Amino acid sequence: MTADKASLVPVRQIPAHELVLDQIRRSLELGQFRPGDRLPTERELTELLQVSRTTVRSALYVLEREGLIEVRRGRGGGFTVQAPKYDSTETRREMRKNKKAIRDAFEYRSAVEVAATRLAAERRRAADVSELRRLLSAMDEALEIAMADQTAHNVFEFQTLDNTFHLTIARASQNDLLIDAVADARRKMWLPVGAVFGRLEANANDFHEVIVEAIDKRDVDAAGDKMKEHITTTRSTVESYLRR
Repeated sequence: MTADKASLVPVRQIPAHELVLDQIRRSLELGQFRPGDRLPTERELTELLQVSRTTVRSALYVLEREGLIEVRRGRGGGFTVQAPKYDSTETRREMRKNKKAIRDAFEYRSAVEVAATRLAAERRRAADVSELRRLLSAMDEALEIAMADQTAHNVFEFQTLDNTFHLTIARASQNDLLIDAVADARRKMWLPVGAVFGRLEANANDFHEVIVEAIDKRDVDAAGDKMKEHITTTRSTVESYLRR
């Protein structure tokens, strides 16, 4: 077999409901829909995603079966987002077996988020900085609440704001490919990593303010360096946690 043929693999036809499922899952995982929120109606999803009702129903059935949404039938019903349920002990056991996956996730995140942050410092608009400062204030408040009462809801509230903060930096880069890559990198990191943390540490909001200051001053090098330091510190925390 020649080299060019050896690189070809069979193409799998992806059912439409799997594409719908991926879009909704992504929104749930990134906290764009939070536990207790209502998803758009079946009709609205059909119009938004430009697919048939049968396709939407197939995707929603999977989400319901996985316990990610609750479906209420009849008048006044709808689709309510449920808090994800994790077995932290089992997740940590699996992560210890697959340390390469953790390394890959953090290296991927560092590569794309540092690049996005550098561009954000170069291209940011006043509205981007205002939104980042608003999120900083919201994260300070959410962290204070979570430190006083470490419920799953309070932890999830902070993590959702944290995701929004990083995605807002990505959007300030004004590079659509980097925006998608940052969202993907955070999904790949938090799906395994976020599951093992049932509580927050007091330093959970560290680095965010200095990153925003560097972006505000259009200091490209400082913004990128601080983001890299932030991600490296997070990785060290996770690896230390898994060694316990």
